[in-house]
Amino acid sequence: MLKKFLNYTEIQTKITSLFPFVLTLGILTFEGIKIQVLPTLVFFIGMFVFDLTTTAINNYIDSKDNGQDIGFTRKQGKVLIFTMFTIAMASGLYLVAITDLVILFLGMFCFAVGIFYTWGPVPISRQPYGEIISGVLYGYIIPFILIHANAPGHLVAFGYNQGIVDLQFNILNIIDFLIIFLPPTALTSSIMLANNTCDIDADIAVKRYTLPYYIGRKNAVTLMLGLYVSVYSAIVVGVILGILPWFALATLATIPVVIKQFNAYRADLIKRISFKFIIKNFIIIMFFYDITVIIGSILQ
Repeated sequence: MLKKFLNYTEIQTKITSLFPFVLTLGILTFEGIKIQVLPTLVFFIGMFVFDLTTTAINNYIDSKDNGQDIGFTRKQGKVLIFTMFTIAMASGLYLVAITDLVILFLGMFCFAVGIFYTWGPVPISRQPYGEIISGVLYGYIIPFILIHANAPGHLVAFGYNQGIVDLQFNILNIIDFLIIFLPPTALTSSIMLANNTCDIDADIAVKRYTLPYYIGRKNAVTLMLGLYVSVYSAIVVGVILGILPWFALATLATIPVVIKQFNAYRADLIKRISFKFIIKNFIIIMFFYDITVIIGSILQ
């Protein structure tokens, strides 16, 4: 039963949320912000369970069209989805109760993206902006929520008095935030970009017009390279500005391996052969980025 559940929710894909989560904890430590155990734990539960839920929803809906075996009866699959959704929503609402409404609005965005990724009249996964949405969700929104839950006002301050809502944005901290978390954002987008590039012919057959359909395979591959350049550039800029520990530069040591994997990917754009190389690049870069930031935070 457990194995079926893990397959249904594709547990192996949850690295896209776990790596940014760990990175955020490292950044909070580096910036001297005390990590609040309760909101951090509540957010982790809600984030992780909802990530499982969205994957289950995707597989449940896709199985209607392709006849894929989800490991459960359709009724059981639906019960699991609603159970996980309830747990995630309860965690989110509790987090809002112990923080503020900023978490509510960001959480609503996350829930909307997760639900409408493959469901609805115009699923996000069938549109040319899927790469942007997925990258922003995992690379920026998850860290933003976690930072705000631990340090309200660090990025945005929320106030409410006699029907008047007051939002104050710390522009300098937000700029730093955008630089620091550009790597997980770009790398998450690269996964979806690679998937869509490899699937372009199959997608067209089912009227699924993703970004590579509009820009072509060659430009999609060039864009992939651009995403990797932006990742390493952001790390260098972050260190120069002092918003990342100097030890984070050790992440640059992954460049030769990443280039090798990228070349292997573009040599043969067949999903069963090439897609794994982009996944490996995500894991390699994010693992080193997380570890070097954490070590750098300890050494400072």
